[in-house]
Amino acid sequence: MHVRNLGRQFEISYVIKDKWHLPVHKHTHYELQFIIRGKGEHLINDQTYLYQKGDLFVLPPQDYHSFIFSEKTVICIVKFYEGFFEEFLGDADFKQVLNRFSSPNRKILFAGDNRALVIQLMELIIAENRKEKVHYNFIIKSSLALVLSLMSKDDQQEVSAKNDKAQAILNFIDKHITERHLLSVEHIARQFNISKAYFNQYFSKATGSSYKKYVQQYALNLIAHKLLHNNKTLRQLADEFGYSDESHLSHVFKAQFGLSPSVFKKKRSAI
Repeated sequence: MHVRNLGRQFEISYVIKDKWHLPVHKHTHYELQFIIRGKGEHLINDQTYLYQKGDLFVLPPQDYHSFIFSEKTVICIVKFYEGFFEEFLGDADFKQVLNRFSSPNRKILFAGDNRALVIQLMELIIAENRKEKVHYNFIIKSSLALVLSLMSKDDQQEVSAKNDKAQAILNFIDKHITERHLLSVEHIARQFNISKAYFNQYFSKATGSSYKKYVQQYALNLIAHKLLHNNKTLRQLADEFGYSDESHLSHVFKAQFGLSPSVFKKKRSAI
């Protein structure tokens, strides 16, 4: 698995793409990932989260993740080491704020007006980083500390019933991705007490992707990961994921990634 390192104490970068461009990877630093635009799924530590505009994710060091974009997505990624907040670390309350990163919840759910406040703070951080005017570093650091504080405050908020069911469906897909008979619309609709006739509409509305497209893309992303990191042959992967043969898998793989499995492996292994 690729490990991505940060050369400085703090850095802001952006992803502006139609498709996620990196393999599953992990970091040695902290990350806040702010969704400026787009919809899709964020895969973190074998857990799948829905995302949309205004969502915020937190990743501590050694988390591994990737994305599946349902539409063109713009992400602001704030990267930092704990030492960036050196002058704040003597405050016991701020230390508790950083402890938020030990929570298993990676998608931040804000209560009341806090979501709007966090969006404003993230927009301020982005604007100050671009201008680099006097005191911009202090403004960014203070704003980021406020975001982390609001994030920690609202950590216990529960997910709505609708999102909870959608999340449970995604978890079921993840668990049974190689068992095609369990992922038929008929079976999964019955599993989650949703009308078979309504299921595709429900799934599309909840995730921004059709059910068939989501399952295929999710399977192909896992296949790509196994191709790079598990040393499995295309024949083995075709058998494991229920494709009729390696030719069929090669065809759908190329349609998804724009490269044959062999070329994909050669190019990504060189990254």
